Amino acid sequence: MSHWLYLSPHTPGDRPWHCHWWSVDSAPLEGDLEQAAEHLRGHAFALLLPMEMASFHQVSVPARSGRWLRQALHSALEEQLIDDVEELHLAHGPLRERRHCAVLVIHRERLQRCLKRLAEHGLQPSRMHIDADCLPQDRPRALAWDGRWLLGGGAALRLTLNPQELGELGRLLPDGLLWQGAEPPGIDGLEPEHWQAEEQPWQVLSQGSLQAIDLCQGQFQRRTRKATPWRLALLVLAIAGGAQLLQNVGHRLYLEQRSDQLHAASQSLWQERFGDEPASADLAHQVRLKQRQQVQEAPGVALRLSQLAEQWAASGGALSQIQRLDYQAEEGWSLQVSAPAFADLQLLREGLINQCLNVSTDSSVRDAQGVSTRFQIKE
Repeated sequence: MSHWLYLSPHTPGDRPWHCHWWSVDSAPLEGDLEQAAEHLRGHAFALLLPMEMASFHQVSVPARSGRWLRQALHSALEEQLIDDVEELHLAHGPLRERRHCAVLVIHRERLQRCLKRLAEHGLQPSRMHIDADCLPQDRPRALAWDGRWLLGGGAALRLTLNPQELGELGRLLPDGLLWQGAEPPGIDGLEPEHWQAEEQPWQVLSQGSLQAIDLCQGQFQRRTRKATPWRLALLVLAIAGGAQLLQNVGHRLYLEQRSDQLHAASQSLWQERFGDEPASADLAHQVRLKQRQQVQEAPGVALRLSQLAEQWAASGGALSQIQRLDYQAEEGWSLQVSAPAFADLQLLREGLINQCLNVSTDSSVRDAQGVSTRFQIKE
């Protein structure tokens, strides 16, 4: 915490709420609450209240009070307090030996009015402490602050005394107090070694507030906004739904891009194969029509073979023997043919030509069985 606001019990003149405020690296400023708000508004700060607003108690509770600690504190203090416990706010420190703790008691309605006034000026403290409880707890201490002496620290009390009360009650105070202030207290018999000059008492309070009891407990605890389980569930569902939506959109965009690329490639291939026919918007349907047209126009291999057999027989092919036959679309037939003599092959070739076939021969050879050549019949 780097900012502090102290509400003084002294009210000079008719000015309400005389305040001191400071930061970790500056000396205190003084003024009213409106002036303090101008400096502190928008900053997290610790609120220091005067010990005159509260009372301090050492309480013992049954062991293992656990979650019923506040009820145990109420029961333990009920007989020690004049006011009704239900009208008081109890703030406790850590348990010692699981049974003992220090308790600060302040009137609930008075604290509520105080916080309401602060809220009207846009101020909301992060922590609340009592000034006498902010003395370092390493040893019993007394600190001069705001025209009075604060007593506490390691002592089992929290008290404020003005100079007159100090002179009257000084000898009743605990032994071994370390007195800190600009001047030593006016108590006869005070040993000098128990006094320490202190020119910056606010820094002592700032450092000691880290160990002090925080009044922000129970009803006055600052509650951070927490997401309820159903809100968390909705958030998880929203995130999951958003992720699925993004995935679907990304997948759709990829498919559309890929589809456009394939369509462009198909149109380019169509123009390459059928440059005289423009591609339509429904290229797939156009390709299917083209395939059916080609199937209807071009006879099957079996029909072609049947036709070739008829033409072969009509051309004197009975005198020859086909050793090998191959067919390749758009190229035609390739036949390895053998016959007794070259005259038989020549007669066969002329007969095929007479039937309007495009026939060529090559690689004619003679062996012991006769002659052979390769017929090429193009479509």
